[in-house]
Amino acid sequence: MCRNTGTPVCRHIVFTLPHELNPLSKKHPKQVYNALFRASWQTIDTFARDPKHIGAKTGMTSVLHTWGQQLSLHPHIHCIVPGGGINPQGKWVFPKKYAKKSRRNIKYLFPKKALSIVFRAKFMAELRNEVEIEQHIAKAVMSKSWVVYAKRPFWGPKQVIEYLGRYTHKIAISNHRLVNIEDGKVAFKYKDYKTEDYSKIMTLEASEFIRRFCVII
Repeated sequence: MCRNTGTPVCRHIVFTLPHELNPLSKKHPKQVYNALFRASWQTIDTFARDPKHIGAKTGMTSVLHTWGQQLSLHPHIHCIVPGGGINPQGKWVFPKKYAKKSRRNIKYLFPKKALSIVFRAKFMAELRNEVEIEQHIAKAVMSKSWVVYAKRPFWGPKQVIEYLGRYTHKIAISNHRLVNIEDGKVAFKYKDYKTEDYSKIMTLEASEFIRRFCVII
């Protein structure tokens, strides 16, 4: 159906926690990550059910990552979301904006800025039900914009399966990223997402490299 209509099978959305929450992630990982899963789903579900967007029940497959390219703690969740949903009449429907524009030209399933605001509120509400959040941390995270990144859509089942295969079996760093190990230091390649540069190199003391690796696995 999606192939005939030119509509993407799924969308790829990433919800990221601000670094100010890292101390809580280390101290209460189970509570923080459970809140991340719940809040991200509640956010998607809220937008999907809104008649302004789809007005239907959708679904989501999520994969948690706790690290960044530099082996630093960087909790975020990758979500695969269908490009539509099932309405109350039991029929599959597409987002309302698909009726006005070419479906291949729709970059985002939902508005990113609105997603980030709703996600922030839902995550903090979920986390407050689990742990006590110090006032200075709460103030810091509520005063900044959170990152919800909408990546390019999947155009077929094969892409979805390949994506899941990579992300569900991926480790923090693989051998091909290691550049050099000598004099008690480890050098490795990383991607700078701000500049889309894949060739940057970071060098760490071996003890710091091991510490970072052990914290995020």
